[in-house]
Amino acid sequence: MRNILAIAGREIQTYFVSPLAYVAIFFFVFVCGFIFTLAIYTGQTEADMAPLFHSMVFVSLMVAPVLTMGLIAQETNSGSIELLMTKPVRDAEVAVGKFLGAMAIYIFILLVSLEFPIMYEVWGNPDWGMILSGYIGLLACGIAFMAIGTFASALTDNQIAAWLIGTALLLFFWLVGWLGYSSTTWLTDVAKRLSIYENFGDFARGIVDGKNVLYFLSLAVVFLFMSVRALENRRTV
Repeated sequence: MRNILAIAGREIQTYFVSPLAYVAIFFFVFVCGFIFTLAIYTGQTEADMAPLFHSMVFVSLMVAPVLTMGLIAQETNSGSIELLMTKPVRDAEVAVGKFLGAMAIYIFILLVSLEFPIMYEVWGNPDWGMILSGYIGLLACGIAFMAIGTFASALTDNQIAAWLIGTALLLFFWLVGWLGYSSTTWLTDVAKRLSIYENFGDFARGIVDGKNVLYFLSLAVVFLFMSVRALENRRTV
């Protein structure tokens, strides 16, 4: 556990000594703030964050590969991953530590975004139960997104390639649910169950369903496991 926390702490420091974390935070808050402002000025009469939550989860999907693309790819490219591998740390500790470092930045972004429900509280009477549900959903999505991004970064030594792989994987899980609206076969039912959009929908509506939480946690476990396997393969090459 000590090694995991040390790697995570080092990763957090790396974010804040480079412009990456600041750019990600600014992009997230700016885009979501713009959508929030449009909702206010186009005559939305209810303090309902459900539409904003759908926008926030998609922006999170765009931000996640940026935050994670350099987790392992940058170290591989610079050669510092070899030094890390010679230390008494396991591959699982490296993958989980870097994943937690990225998650810490994502959680910070979510904390910054709390300004939106606070504004709704000032101007209206929002349903805080629904808001809490939405943020639980965003956190669950973030766990899956960062795990997928960590896996993408473990596959290559090129940050741009890691970004492209991470973005492609996330968009696949986002868009696959659309197949469920084309027909009613077992395959389309599976597509809906695999969809990030479909599994997040309940959270945005104020419903915290165990099967949706399990979906995102399972996605994270699978991709973290594959990240560890990718690191193990680097040791044998």
